[in-house]
Amino acid sequence: MLNELMPLVENSTGENPKILVVEDDQATAELLGDCLKFSLNADLQIAGTARQAMEMDHDNPAEVIIVDYMLPDMDGLELISALCSHFPRPVILMTGHPTLGRAIEAMRLGASDMFVKPFDMEKLTHTISDMVIKYRRSQVRVKRLMRVRELSKKVILERRSLRRKMDLVCRDMVGAYRELAEKVHKIQLNKK
Repeated sequence: MLNELMPLVENSTGENPKILVVEDDQATAELLGDCLKFSLNADLQIAGTARQAMEMDHDNPAEVIIVDYMLPDMDGLELISALCSHFPRPVILMTGHPTLGRAIEAMRLGASDMFVKPFDMEKLTHTISDMVIKYRRSQVRVKRLMRVRELSKKVILERRSLRRKMDLVCRDMVGAYRELAEKVHKIQLNKK
């Protein structure tokens, strides 16, 4: 049923969405993992601790991260901060005990959304699919921007080089004109 309802992630590169799930409850992690693999054909990594998540993400950065608030070695907000401070991307915070303060702090640290346990798997999967699509589009824009910057730098350097060459040519032409003017002047003096 989920696969009929879920849009497949648009992907021009042919890669499956890379998702990191950080959940210490084995049953929840397996259920979530099975659902994401089935509905999104996700390239999934599952970590039971924040430390394990950071190692996994360092070796193979995820496009979307799903973080449980209560982890054995650090809370989910600290993990969101650690994972997104250098490499921003969509993050979903999962919690069984939602508070407005926790939601605000999660968003401030870089979370894109918060789901309350038990959550609607269909809604979560749609949200993740949308996040992957938007993230990939933003990455394409970032890559284009970086390419434009590189090309701009090259154009500026080439322009400077061309200006120097033109200055040299102009100096040579002015020098040659002066020489010619002096010769013409001498010829005119000799004719008198």
